Amino acid sequence: MQFQGYYINLSSSIDRDAEMQRQLNALGMSGQYQRFEAVSGAESPQLLQTSLPPGHLGCWLSHQAVWARGKAANRHVHVLEDDAVLAPFLVTALKGIELDEDSWDLLFTDVYFHPPPTPEQFVRLRQWRRAFADSRKITLADLRYLPFTGTTSYLVNRRSIDKLMALVDGQWKQNKTLDVHLQGLVREGRLRALVTIPFLSGLGSCNVDSTTGSQGPALEALNAFREALYYQADLDEIYARISPCDCSGNTEPFLGIYLELLRNVLGNLKVIEPPRMD
Repeated sequence: MQFQGYYINLSSSIDRDAEMQRQLNALGMSGQYQRFEAVSGAESPQLLQTSLPPGHLGCWLSHQAVWARGKAANRHVHVLEDDAVLAPFLVTALKGIELDEDSWDLLFTDVYFHPPPTPEQFVRLRQWRRAFADSRKITLADLRYLPFTGTTSYLVNRRSIDKLMALVDGQWKQNKTLDVHLQGLVREGRLRALVTIPFLSGLGSCNVDSTTGSQGPALEALNAFREALYYQADLDEIYARISPCDCSGNTEPFLGIYLELLRNVLGNLKVIEPPRMD
């Protein structure tokens, strides 16, 4: 698979720019990726058309602008946000993936699974993760059947850019974030999206200061489960960090991380009392 890469970065985020350049240089891929100046949502006239916070609007408009830039190259486009952490073999793995160009629109290398996966979905994720541990096999999971959010790292099929832009343009007026809108399009079958299992990218520590602001309740548990799906995740360390009790040795770490995700996310849901019948 051949592609052109871009990473989205605000001019004020100098440290993030330097870290992305360091990672790309280490991968020997600095020539294949270009910095893309992020759109400031606070300075965008579209801000008057939505109740989205400026950071979320800027994210939406920045991704759209990258797609437009990538279209001119007539190649698949790899879009990165500047808080992404890249696996050492990320580019090699992506180039080795063989996909019929008519079979996909988006290929993610990491996501948030939010809402949390069902137990059945979790079992599949565990099987796919073990397949990589046993044989270095990367699974491409269909995201139509896995609830997801996040746009840290993904590829856009060169044949799908026009369709993607048509489905997304102006939809910030619906007051949804870009990733939530994409999830809806995938769930409805209007876009075909895959994700690599294990994840070939992750989030840097700077994501806690993201310009898009808070990413929802139980963020620590969501981050931990996402981190656990990274290709070289230390499951024991992650589980020990988030577990409220010393359960090491009693629970499979990946299962324990999943159970903590359920406990934290479901615990933050508001219970709606049924109406009284008297």
